[in-house]
Amino acid sequence: MRFAGRESWQVSHGTNHAVNTALFVRDTLALSVETVPELPGLDPSVPVVVPPGVDRAASAEEWLGWWADVLDHARAELPGGAPDDPAGPSLRVRPALRAAVLALRQAAVEYGERYVASRGALPIGEVVRGVEGRIGRYVRPFRLVITEVPVQGLVWERMTGTHVIASQRFLDDPARSAPALRAVVESLA
Repeated sequence: MRFAGRESWQVSHGTNHAVNTALFVRDTLALSVETVPELPGLDPSVPVVVPPGVDRAASAEEWLGWWADVLDHARAELPGGAPDDPAGPSLRVRPALRAAVLALRQAAVEYGERYVASRGALPIGEVVRGVEGRIGRYVRPFRLVITEVPVQGLVWERMTGTHVIASQRFLDDPARSAPALRAVVESLA
């Protein structure tokens, strides 16, 4: 949010296609990778399918590096050059994952259209105003990105000072999401 005449804060939240594609590939190929943060499987879960020509072992070896690129892209909210673009630089150096993304791209899109959607607004303005009232001043200008992921369980993980990954289930529960958001805003205030 921005106000005329002074710098202010900005919070964006929603789903990210590249993040969802990476999680879809991970779960569909049943890759044994440890995400940071640890993220449970997709909700709803997907069947394990290994398309012809896809090397699971090589994909697993490349996945963590790709995941780092995906998270960097999500937090920067950059247009274009998405790390899930098979012609882009991230997958150009990861041939096994490039083959997997090409083979699973349509299924990932269909999954996203069917099951992935930002579920509504967080009480962002209310939380920021509450923090300002408590500290007796406007919050310092900040930019916060909340990436919503369609995974099982309750997830709220602060990736950096200004990037959070949260499960849809967590964000759907105001009793959990509002205090978690408040804690992040207070640290940035």
